[in-house]
Amino acid sequence: MIEEYNQEGVNAIATAGKPIPGQSLANNPDESRPFEQPPEFTEFREALNYLAEELLEPEIYEGLVTGIGQGVPITDVTLQILQAGFQEGKWNPDLLMMLIEPVMYLLMAFCEKAGVEYRIDSDDEDDLSPEDEDDILEEKAKNIASLAQSRDMSKIPSGVLPKEIIEDIEELEMPSSLLAPSNQEEPQSLLAKSE
Repeated sequence: MIEEYNQEGVNAIATAGKPIPGQSLANNPDESRPFEQPPEFTEFREALNYLAEELLEPEIYEGLVTGIGQGVPITDVTLQILQAGFQEGKWNPDLLMMLIEPVMYLLMAFCEKAGVEYRIDSDDEDDLSPEDEDDILEEKAKNIASLAQSRDMSKIPSGVLPKEIIEDIEELEMPSSLLAPSNQEEPQSLLAKSE
């Protein structure tokens, strides 16, 4: 007996926008995507130096610190940066995993230099009862206090970032406040009458 398929269901699957299993094996090898080719960086140190140079650009740095200061978790920013690099063919997934911790410390160092408070990851505490929230906050306070007593929190663990990158961060010139409204003059309207 031949089983009949619902044509609407078949059409929905075909137009879902997802790749067909094995599709990458049937693509033209001359037109491969950047992440399907050998990566640009295969050495950890080279990839980290490339990232540091890119992130130390003033327009990139200020945008990152501003976003993190407005509540975007450092984990999310790090994963977005590294995923974009993977899609551009800069590194493979293994090197991406190795870069997560140093890039997070790099972003934390940027925020500390700018005097901006940051969150490491997003808290899923919205669904908690007030009693649970109090318990979690109390536990976090105890952990932070013990960590502060055991070591200086403002220092990056040794060996995570190369000395050259730490020196570059220390040499950054900070604007008065990244989160303050800019003091630039408002542009005149193009419709304003010139005299």
